[in-house]
Amino acid sequence: MGAADGYVEISKDDEQARRIASLALAFMSSETIRDETIWRQFYPDLSKADSYRTAFRRDRAALAECGITVSRVGGPETLWRVDSASFVESTELSEEDAMALDVACLPLVDDQDFPYGSELRIALSKIDDAFDCPALISLPAEERVPSRQLAILQDCSLLGVAARIGYTRADGVSVERLVAPYGFFGMRGHLYLVAPAIDGNGRVIDGSTRTYRIDRVRRASKIAGATFEVPEDFDARDWQKLPFQLGPAMCEASFAVPARRIREFSQVSQGKGTIRLSDGEATAPATWLVEVSSVEDAASWAIAEDVTPLSPPELVAAWREKLEGVISHG
Repeated sequence: MGAADGYVEISKDDEQARRIASLALAFMSSETIRDETIWRQFYPDLSKADSYRTAFRRDRAALAECGITVSRVGGPETLWRVDSASFVESTELSEEDAMALDVACLPLVDDQDFPYGSELRIALSKIDDAFDCPALISLPAEERVPSRQLAILQDCSLLGVAARIGYTRADGVSVERLVAPYGFFGMRGHLYLVAPAIDGNGRVIDGSTRTYRIDRVRRASKIAGATFEVPEDFDARDWQKLPFQLGPAMCEASFAVPARRIREFSQVSQGKGTIRLSDGEATAPATWLVEVSSVEDAASWAIAEDVTPLSPPELVAAWREKLEGVISHG
């Protein structure tokens, strides 16, 4: 996937850097974290028996090099915490070290899929303020205080504790919800929480899982004694929609997918919609059916991903207009 319309591929090194930064911030904000939580939130693509253990051991070694020693806590349930020896000896940060941190972490600050971007921005800003070197991170005054609501929900997610939230829906209506914060994902400059509702007894209500945009959460608090377990098959990315699916569905659209792209298209489309293969020649395009919330955004996405809208007519018209604009401007 190219860099058009904000789509940027990241390398395995970038993924590891983001994961280690996420782990560091998570351990700094929680006394202990369940092994099950670490696996599901930070290593969802790895098997727990083998690959996860190896990757987490490697990442703990990287954290130790940064002065964060993560140790296992004994007991009936496997827990992890930052060892008390961490940060006991002061370490002087040089100007060169500060600049290196800025350069290495800068991509994560505005990474839409990195849930701790605000906290990282504030941490880097404080480092910049302590040195005479030019700051790469600029912070407006209103952004110097991290979102209290996000911090509470992240803590609830890590600890498996339910939360009470005050939420403003897209239509402006304010509601109150009791939820079990399962996980987070980012998209197009916004962070989203995936969470089912819970009843008055603290039990998860089947079929109630939905997404909440974090900047619309007006307040959040933990519900003492109401704990939950994240389902084994849960993956927050399953709830991540395509750019043209933000908001209520307006229609179902169909697209022609070139035969040369059919194999890779399930990744491009994030598994959304239905792909129907042609009964004719192997070189014939497939048809992709998917719900659309914005025909304008869908038209732009189709151009970027080299697929052709077939219906509805308003989507086809928007696509042609945008395509003509691209051609006329070279």
